[in-house]
Amino acid sequence: MSEREILERIQAKVLWLATWMVHHANVVRPNPDGVKVGGHQASSASVVSLLTALYFKALGPDDLVAVKAHAAPAFYAAQYLRGRLERAALATLRSFEGLQAYPSRRKNPEVVDLSTGSMGLGAVQATLGALAGRYLVDHGLGRGLGRVVVLVGDAELDEGNVWEALGEEAVARLGNVLWIVDVNRQALDRVVPDARTRRLRALFEACGFRVEELRWGRRLGALFRRPGGARLRRRLEALSNAEYQRLLRLPAGEARKALVAGAAGRPDRPLDRLLARYPDEQVAALVADLGGHDLGLILAALAAAARERGRPSVILAHTIKGWGLPLAGDPANHTALLTPAQVEALRAAHGVRPGHEWDGFPPGSAEAEWIRRLPPLFTPPAPAPPRARVPEALDEAYPGETSTQEAFGRVLGALARLPVAEALVTVSADVAVTTHLAGWINRKGVYFPEARPHVFADVPQAVQWREGPAGQHIELGIAEHTLFLLLGALGLTAELGGATLLPVGTLYDPFVPRGLDALYHALYSGARFVVVATPSGVSLAPEGGAHQSVITPGIGVALPGLAYCEPAFAREVEWLLLDALRGLQERTGESLYLRLSTRPVDQALAPAPSADHRARVLRGGYRLRDARQAPGWDPEATAVHVFAAGAVVPEAVAAARALGAEGVHASVFVVTSPDRLYRGLRAPRPYLEELVGPEEEGVPIVSVLDGHSHALAYLGAALGVPQLPLGVDDFGQSGTRADLYRHYGIDAAAIARAARTLLGASP
Repeated sequence: MSEREILERIQAKVLWLATWMVHHANVVRPNPDGVKVGGHQASSASVVSLLTALYFKALGPDDLVAVKAHAAPAFYAAQYLRGRLERAALATLRSFEGLQAYPSRRKNPEVVDLSTGSMGLGAVQATLGALAGRYLVDHGLGRGLGRVVVLVGDAELDEGNVWEALGEEAVARLGNVLWIVDVNRQALDRVVPDARTRRLRALFEACGFRVEELRWGRRLGALFRRPGGARLRRRLEALSNAEYQRLLRLPAGEARKALVAGAAGRPDRPLDRLLARYPDEQVAALVADLGGHDLGLILAALAAAARERGRPSVILAHTIKGWGLPLAGDPANHTALLTPAQVEALRAAHGVRPGHEWDGFPPGSAEAEWIRRLPPLFTPPAPAPPRARVPEALDEAYPGETSTQEAFGRVLGALARLPVAEALVTVSADVAVTTHLAGWINRKGVYFPEARPHVFADVPQAVQWREGPAGQHIELGIAEHTLFLLLGALGLTAELGGATLLPVGTLYDPFVPRGLDALYHALYSGARFVVVATPSGVSLAPEGGAHQSVITPGIGVALPGLAYCEPAFAREVEWLLLDALRGLQERTGESLYLRLSTRPVDQALAPAPSADHRARVLRGGYRLRDARQAPGWDPEATAVHVFAAGAVVPEAVAAARALGAEGVHASVFVVTSPDRLYRGLRAPRPYLEELVGPEEEGVPIVSVLDGHSHALAYLGAALGVPQLPLGVDDFGQSGTRADLYRHYGIDAAAIARAARTLLGASP
């Protein structure tokens, strides 16, 4: 049996298993909910040929693959035939603790190299994974990655984040990246517009890719080369996407008539004569002969791409959505399911006996022997131990009045002098200097895969922009999606490349929502990294509402796999950042979102450093001012608690002092992490209850932060006491800091008024 025959038999088995898997999940498996399970039979069928060529011929043991999300069933079928999934697993598609609807490293790491799901995001993070692998090699930290193969649908390329990332200059240097576009001309709701399909080559070429297009299969190609064949080619290529899809759905005889119909209803007689020798069924088959289903052409294109090492490659593989199934080419087939009768017909066509639906190939068969001799698929290397540990603290002094943003720059500067700095890599989306990375960049340089001349080397500059393979800062354009996806890629080098990096990304806090979808995907993929978002809140004052973040604290509390922290003092920045980096290094911690401010704060307000104080900062908060120590305090005294986060802690202290002068016993609690305090409520004894003593039962709460008030609004309910949450609940505006704090009700006077209201006094 020839190689082509073997691969075609494997291809048929993948198609059957993928289709049956979805049918079983929707029709055979008990479904107590009565809700459609789904599973995308048509989207799986369109890439069966591409997956067969990859997984049963072209892939090497170092190659990673990101598979288009809607092809998950076909992907799982290939993994099963390759021996990486048990037969029983196939019956668990879209069930609890079973195979996920879309490929997920987090849920099914035994078979999934790279998570996909949200359109475009997985493809980009995979591509940037190649950049992360190149970074490892250039810094002598590991062997990097093999080829990174990205399989996407053509409609997926509508996502703007794809072109945002592929436009980055460094991507054009990644010769181990291969994109395969499943050009099936169909989105969920519509046939893809012609202009989008026709501009794909130019778009990829503009991004530095080598482009190969597989539009027509070899049978049709042979016909094109015959006398009169060019006429047929022109006719087919003049069809719009919608017209071609309609041609695919016509009965065989009608397809011939539609094909040879000329202008003004007059038949194209030369074309009619060319096709006259072929019966109707063969004409229909020729029309559907696309390059993305021709295994010989696909394998040749994959081999050519493997020889290109100087730039990324893309194969534009034209396919039919639903190929090999009754719903092939149907514009409404995206979520459609084969009927039981259609499945039975498919069973008969594939020679599958009842009770043997899940069978692979019998031992000793030509197909089984072929698969047995294939090289192994990618297996993640064991992470190497770190060469140097992240310290718990630094011997760093901070000015008497400083901001948390400035403190961050000082912490990075101190880390740059330590051995652990070799694992640190910073990333910024065109805001490196304004987020206090200048000192780090001057010491460590800017990373680029190739050495570049330092044009301004002879000009005195605050920031020396030296670019080359030894640099440790990666600068991006204004591209927040790319920033978060690159952090995700850098944050998986331990799992995929065997060497642990400590990625720290900086951006303006109000820009976090711009890349929120990408941030969510990076976290879902299992990556670990640090996001430093600064400056934040209306504390930006004259900058105005466009740059004053309001909703970001809520984002920090809500995101899984990410600890949101908002320190008030410089030492807290140090402790929180070092603790997060140690968690990244040991692969035991989660990612960190550090929300910082440019507002200078008097460091004398902070408690003296101690092990106990550090532990409380890391747990989410501590008591800064203890009213119980004031003269005359007793359990029956008039008392209030003020919980404050970040830049407005000085206002909370000032309010407490003013209340104290009126005989109100006001304690101040600094909330270093609204997120950790909230999550701590699930503990048998919440840490929040440790902060507030039992003798203070019933004391009401005023909470305040430079962000939306709801981020701390849970405190009163958690302690069972009245609460007035203060914050910025509307768009910001320009003004002095004092003006804005007063306007939004987060200054000392507003905090004191809220306390009096809770205590029943007149405001």
